[in-house]
Amino acid sequence: MTPSGEVVVDHRMLRERVAALFAHVGVPQDQADGIAEILVEADLRGIESHGVNFAPRYLRGLARGSLNPRPELSFSSQRGAVAVLDADNGLGFVSARAGMERAIDMAREHGVGVVTVRNSNHFGMAGFYAMMAAEAGLIGHATTDGPPHTVVWGGREPMLCNDPIAWAFPTATPPAIVVDTALTGVMEKIRLAAQRGDTIPSDWAVGPDGVPTTDPTVALTGALLPIGGPKGSALITANELLCGALAGALFSFEVSPALVQGGDEHDRWSCGHFLMAMDIAAFGDRATFLQRADELADALRNAVPADGVDRVQTAGEPEWSTSQRRRSEGLPMAMARLEALDSIAVEVAAEVGFVALGRPAGDHRVVDQGEDTSPQSSDLPRGGGT
Repeated sequence: MTPSGEVVVDHRMLRERVAALFAHVGVPQDQADGIAEILVEADLRGIESHGVNFAPRYLRGLARGSLNPRPELSFSSQRGAVAVLDADNGLGFVSARAGMERAIDMAREHGVGVVTVRNSNHFGMAGFYAMMAAEAGLIGHATTDGPPHTVVWGGREPMLCNDPIAWAFPTATPPAIVVDTALTGVMEKIRLAAQRGDTIPSDWAVGPDGVPTTDPTVALTGALLPIGGPKGSALITANELLCGALAGALFSFEVSPALVQGGDEHDRWSCGHFLMAMDIAAFGDRATFLQRADELADALRNAVPADGVDRVQTAGEPEWSTSQRRRSEGLPMAMARLEALDSIAVEVAAEVGFVALGRPAGDHRVVDQGEDTSPQSSDLPRGGGT
């Protein structure tokens, strides 16, 4: 173990045990597998703020009855290429995945498919759902609202969520071009900075007085700032209308703020999601699009790099490279995070252990060489729990 307490784990073994925890609190096994897959995929791509770090709060919400572990998903209406899904107060991982599966099916029939989701909760990494479409050879888009932790531009109190946006475009040559970004700084990253004793950029958050701060502990008592000032605020407003008004869900300022205020469980949000898939073949020759996508990616990578930059990378390429490396060398993880998973396992009386998965950070043994059914494969839609 390194001085910082970092170890490496095999991502497949981690995913299996995280799934076991969710199944233990009543989530159907296929849905538990799907939730664990998305959480571990976030860690593999270096998006630790949306990885297994969040699992204890989900598990407490499920175990305490705030969230529905066995939601009965229902498409309340469908008209042509549009459908509306009620998530029945289940985790957003389940409903968003089912929604994108339906959007993909409709896109193959109609050229485009759009699904809104209501009565839902946190869905984790937005990029996962967009990448589902890209893995199927389509263009994917996903966004969501959530609890209020962001000021509207010109204000000082939290009214909005960070309403992340994700786009994924298939290419002839991997990796796909994946845009996955919050429209603010990320609260979980601020929490991680506070735990490490780091500072944060001054354009991430304001303190309770509405003044921008670089102190993450002050930021945690304040609110996030939209990226790009009024431009980011306007984009969040658009997403609020898609995920709130259009989906028939709550706006962010109507969602419970308990979790972002430091609560130890995910309580009921009743938020909404917006998911879209587009069939490239409906617009023109698919092979030509993929070739042109490769041409754009190559042109961007060959752009003259700025000072201090070795090589320009396309959107999603750093995360893809990180994922490839971590799949082969092991997934780095703080021992404290594994200990937290062990603690929640004890809390919910599950006989599942995590600390024993850790091995020294320099140990690159491949512990489990079984099939990898994560989004690098063609089997991404499995475990949707529809």
